[in-house]
Amino acid sequence: MAAIDNNRLFIVDNSLAQNKEWEKELFTAIAPLKKKWISHTIEDDPEVLDLAAKAGAWYVYQAVYDTSDYIKERVKRYHDYGIGVEGTILLGLDNQTEDDIKRLIDFLGEIDLDLAEFTVMTPFPHTKGYDDLLRQGRIFDFDWNHYNAGQVVFQPKHMSPERLQELYDYAWKSFYADESQEQKMFRLFCNVALREMEEGTYRPRDRRLANKSFGKDVVRNIKTVNS
Repeated sequence: MAAIDNNRLFIVDNSLAQNKEWEKELFTAIAPLKKKWISHTIEDDPEVLDLAAKAGAWYVYQAVYDTSDYIKERVKRYHDYGIGVEGTILLGLDNQTEDDIKRLIDFLGEIDLDLAEFTVMTPFPHTKGYDDLLRQGRIFDFDWNHYNAGQVVFQPKHMSPERLQELYDYAWKSFYADESQEQKMFRLFCNVALREMEEGTYRPRDRRLANKSFGKDVVRNIKTVNS
């Protein structure tokens, strides 16, 4: 991490909630680097969360799979340590009825998520989900362009495919009704920029990279206010 020039990172590691002693050592070691980072779920432990925050935890991805008090308290504990939360919500599981999904969507407004990302259950090839649904004769769409986690390609257990698609679209519209996804993300960027300014680690965006994507030149049709 010290050799990475960028001061904002995404730690793609699902082991940040599996070994408390290792996590404490890791966060203690990276704290002096003064980098800000995003990750998947962090251990639900006050000492670990405190060390993570001091080590630069910016926000985390947290699965919201039910409407329990545990999920509500989990989100609150992240916020207590200044860590933002993006909820990841999977719709269309066999144990979800239409009412379950509606309650889950309503629940998101009660737990003060910073962001939410919705997906529909997608039976990707070479997975158990695909094999099970194929064996049950529930997959009706084999156009791989539709396997994007936003289109229903199988027969849900408790509703029609059309109804699940409607609920998926409603989830996005409902959560971002008062404030767009871009506005919510902007607030998170402001929060991390302010922390960096306080620590003296803030670096303005390198405008030379505006026309780069994965190391390649791209043309962006950016409209200005006067255009």
